[in-house]
Amino acid sequence: MIGHYVRRFFGSLSTRPPTPADEAWAATIATPAEYALYARLGNTDRRHLVQGARRVAAELGPDTDVVWVRAALLHDVGKYHADLGVLGRSASTVCAYGFGRVRVQGWSDRAGLRGRFGRYERHDEVGADELRAAGSPEVVAEWSAVHHRPERFATSPIPDAVLVVLDRADH
Repeated sequence: MIGHYVRRFFGSLSTRPPTPADEAWAATIATPAEYALYARLGNTDRRHLVQGARRVAAELGPDTDVVWVRAALLHDVGKYHADLGVLGRSASTVCAYGFGRVRVQGWSDRAGLRGRFGRYERHDEVGADELRAAGSPEVVAEWSAVHHRPERFATSPIPDAVLVVLDRADH
C-alpha cells in the first residue's frame, strides 16, 4: 500500500496534460454530463483516470461493456471539491492514517485546510453522488463509492472479476 502511494506521489509531480488523443477518447467513453465532471479535474487526475480506463479496456477486451471503462474513467471525479495539490493530498492521507479516515472525513464541512482534507477523504462518496446526479449507471457510481473500500467489494453489484480489474487499474 505504501509503495502505491510513493509511486502515485512521484507520478503526480508532473503537470503535463493528457494527450489530445486521450482527451478525445475520454469524451467518447463518457456522456456529456460525465465528461463535464471529468474535465474539471486537474491534469494529473485526468492522466491517471485515462490511464486506468485504458488498462480496463485492454484487460477486459473489445467485447466488454463500456460501462466498466466509464467506471474507471470517472471514479475520482469527487476529488475536485478538495482543491488540493500533491502535497496537500499527501498530508491528508497522512492525517487519515494518523487520526483515522472517518475522523478526517468528518472535517469535510469545515472551512480551510481541514475541510479540504475531509473532502479529499470523502471524494469517493462525493463522486458517487455526483455521478448519480449526472445520470450515470449505478455501477459507475458504485465503483466511485467503493474504490477505496475493499471491505465493501463483496456486497457490490459489480462482478468480482471486474472489481479485480478495476482495482488493479487504479493502482
